[in-house]
Amino acid sequence: MESTKALVHAFAACNNWVSERTKGPEKDMFQAIAKGKWSTAEIISHMTFWDRYILEEMLPKMKQDATIQSVDFEIINTPASAYARSGVSAKHLIEQKMITREKLVFAVKQKTEAEFFANFTLNGEKMDQYSGYPHTLFNYIAVFIWHDNHHKQQIHSFLLHKAGGQIELS
Repeated sequence: MESTKALVHAFAACNNWVSERTKGPEKDMFQAIAKGKWSTAEIISHMTFWDRYILEEMLPKMKQDATIQSVDFEIINTPASAYARSGVSAKHLIEQKMITREKLVFAVKQKTEAEFFANFTLNGEKMDQYSGYPHTLFNYIAVFIWHDNHHKQQIHSFLLHKAGGQIELS
């Protein structure tokens, strides 16, 4: 049970980092982090849309021996990017991210240990091709913690470059 608590705690911790994004200039949120890449706002929107998808579509299906088909990434990524560029404020994007992650964390905390480790088939695979482990809620959340950290590192590198190497990773 301790491993699931630590996992959920790490998953929830993303909101601490997201809340820090309110401290910089709003214009920086909407600047591409690199040529051909999304802005911080688009990345945060993308993370929110994925959290919502997990909460509403995936989590209810993750049961022992379930067969689950996930959507193509672009079905979530394209509208998430468009939403961030729609004129919405950075503050609103951050608030939505935090609210959505809190709802998802709450729902995940309601799961039993057996539910965390129930094996299911995802996109025709019983084993995750990257980790080599069976598909479970525990492993699925672990992948999204990696996903969060990947985007945090991208944004950190962008901000570090903008600041001339004068920021700390929080």
